[in-house]
Amino acid sequence: RFVNFTRKDGLASNCVHAIHRDPAGVMWFGTKGGVSRYDGTRFVNFTQKDGLAHNFVHAIHRDPDGVMWFGTDGGASRYDGKGFVNFTTKDGLAHSQVHAIHRGADGAMWFGTWGGGVSRYDENALVNFTRKDGLASNKAHEGAVYCEPDGGIWFGMNNGVSRYDGKRFVTPAPQNGLAHHQVWAIHRGPD
Repeated sequence: RFVNFTRKDGLASNCVHAIHRDPAGVMWFGTKGGVSRYDGTRFVNFTQKDGLAHNFVHAIHRDPDGVMWFGTDGGASRYDGKGFVNFTTKDGLAHSQVHAIHRGADGAMWFGTWGGGVSRYDENALVNFTRKDGLASNKAHEGAVYCEPDGGIWFGMNNGVSRYDGKRFVTPAPQNGLAHHQVWAIHRGPD
């Protein structure tokens, strides 16, 4: 049976774009009204008033060290359990709308944006990649990012799929058999 949660129960918004379950079983919801944290008993909501970059949250990612990352319409927000640090276009982020977040095998954070391409953050600087660098599009879809065990990273884009091999982006041509040009999700099968 389904158990439904709405604003009446404490969820920040009824429009949910991202869901994450952390190792402790705590549920995180990215909504149009902020981030909701549900511990099985009650909701705690985080918004711009608490330091979140923007209330519209598209993506959630948890680092191995427990730090939470949120992709919003105002940039990327890093939450360490105490407060937020935001990365915006003023800091060099490719675009303000962050739709995908993933940590690469080398520890660098990747942010897929809606309009500016992809940004890579390695604790020192943000480096941006666009169609000029081989991306299929400058628009990354929500949650459509996958890191291979060997370190390659795939991005689902508005006009295909692109793979970063550690040096450059490779975008398979549509005639290679991609069913549709919009890639919304990526998953690796057991083979």
